[in-house]
Amino acid sequence: MSEEGEKIYIEAIRELRDSVPKIIINIGVAVLIWAFTKYIFAPISQGFLLFDIPLPQLVSIIMLIAVTVLVIGIVKELRDIIDALAAYASYEIGTRKGEVEKEELENYKRGFRGIFYVVIVALLFLLYNDFLNLIHPVLAALTLLIIVIWSVYTLINSGRAFSKIIEHYSKTWAEELEKRVAKEG
Repeated sequence: MSEEGEKIYIEAIRELRDSVPKIIINIGVAVLIWAFTKYIFAPISQGFLLFDIPLPQLVSIIMLIAVTVLVIGIVKELRDIIDALAAYASYEIGTRKGEVEKEELENYKRGFRGIFYVVIVALLFLLYNDFLNLIHPVLAALTLLIIVIWSVYTLINSGRAFSKIIEHYSKTWAEELEKRVAKEG
């Protein structure tokens, strides 16, 4: 491994070492808040009103805000890990073709981030769905529709980010095949 590759690898490992404990703690706390709300606080708040607002709705809003704050921290840490892995992947693949371009690194980051964001948002919807339904079923349905439209757009952009990389390797592969045919023919 070259000196630059080793540097990128070490940075990726440091990012993992720094971010993983924070992610685990935040996920644990978010799951606890979600579980306590779903199985304890929301059920026992049934039948109560506060200023003519059903208490289960208020409890759900509080949970959504608390978990969202934790999720923002989780996403920031995961994004750092994704960027480190994208840098490492671009370096590894770039060295095979003899160069690492800044544009290629940005394409890897954009592609990996897009896929990552869609997975995270889908998981969050699964986590929030019951509470959104408790607030109002239309809110859950509208949120899902927006997520689907956004996910399609994001995945198309991720695919485009990787398409330049794939085009390069396809071109290289085709050129090698042409050379082989020319030698044999």
